[in-house]
Amino acid sequence: MIYNQNSYPIYNQYPYTIFNQTYMEPSYLQQIQRNKFWEQQKKISDMVKAISDYCEAARGIEREYQDEAVVACLAEIARQMEIDSQRMGGIR
Repeated sequence: MIYNQNSYPIYNQYPYTIFNQTYMEPSYLQQIQRNKFWEQQKKISDMVKAISDYCEAARGIEREYQDEAVVACLAEIARQMEIDSQRMGGIR
């Protein structure tokens, strides 16, 4: 910790006192990082599950319907790409 000439921690003085001290605590920042890590891990797991579900469903498509299934899936991919493009302000 950093101290001033009076041996008081400088974080207990202005301008630091105007901030919530919790936000400056390393343990709080570590907690935020851990939460973000686990949120991202959950999203990755959801993506893997979605791909697994897709593959399982694709195995159930009979040969005469496979072309229709591919076209429908490609149309959905194109739709999602358009959504992402609009969110990012156009194609990059």
